[in-house]
Amino acid sequence: MAEALGFDPHDPGRRAHYGEFYGLTELPDAPIFMVHGNCQAESLRVLLHGAGEGRWHGVRVPPVHELLAEDLPHLTRLLNRCSFVATQPVASGYRGLPLGSDEILALTPADASAVKYPVMRWTALMPTLAIVRAAGVTDPPIAPYHDLRVLVAAAQGQKSVRLEPVSPEAVRASRDESLRQLRTRQEAHGTVDAASLFEAAGPNAAYVINHPSNQVLMGVARAILDDLGRAGEVKDPGRVLLGGIRAPIYESTLDALGYRPEELEGGSREHWIIGGEKVSEADVAAEHLGWYARFPQVVAAGMKRHERLIRTMQLVD
Repeated sequence: MAEALGFDPHDPGRRAHYGEFYGLTELPDAPIFMVHGNCQAESLRVLLHGAGEGRWHGVRVPPVHELLAEDLPHLTRLLNRCSFVATQPVASGYRGLPLGSDEILALTPADASAVKYPVMRWTALMPTLAIVRAAGVTDPPIAPYHDLRVLVAAAQGQKSVRLEPVSPEAVRASRDESLRQLRTRQEAHGTVDAASLFEAAGPNAAYVINHPSNQVLMGVARAILDDLGRAGEVKDPGRVLLGGIRAPIYESTLDALGYRPEELEGGSREHWIIGGEKVSEADVAAEHLGWYARFPQVVAAGMKRHERLIRTMQLVD
């Protein structure tokens, strides 16, 4: 299981990184909280922890997709100490474990507070980018995201693909679909509002579709504190929380959305930035096409999941 998830749960460095969670480091004598969810959870914990200025303490925990059965005693111990919990909507029995939002909140003390924040995905700035999951298959090489233009080319048996910007109408259709899905998730799960924050952030809303900018994350953290009725100043941490990988953002995309290229931090770009290094979009596409040939089930899963958007954007005839 651990190998399939791409990490070693017994790695000493990893366990030290989550030292408080694993009981390797003593918890402070202060109200404790945790943030449960995907990669966005740790960034929100950092912001909420800083806003407390010593009045509460956020414990760093592994993201939900890394938690294993052997972690459950540590999770239960921590939740029993929590004064408040923020959680993304996670289905009960996630990955065969009691890691769902309701299961997590059931382990908190009766007087603990809880709030839900949405799974945040925003495709407005990178309309052809997508997330695809297929059983038993990890992420594609170089950039762990899928470009619908490349996915369609693979489905059609093409050996190469020319990455042309999509039409302004397609850009706006992707933005509208992203907004619709986010608002639907928020309403369905009773979360704080993030959709309006993405709209307000404009060209600087996200670095990739599931990595919001500091501006958006700070707004979500403020909404969480407001929902909990806790006073605290959410401050910029002085570093980009989720900027380790940045997708191409075309000038034509910005134009279609009514933004000017100079409004985007660093300007428009037709390349990836991964670990601070520029990576050609064409190189990523070529690697992904070869990878799709080895894992056709990913192509099938992606075409099915994103069929509506693919047709709306006219990526197929």
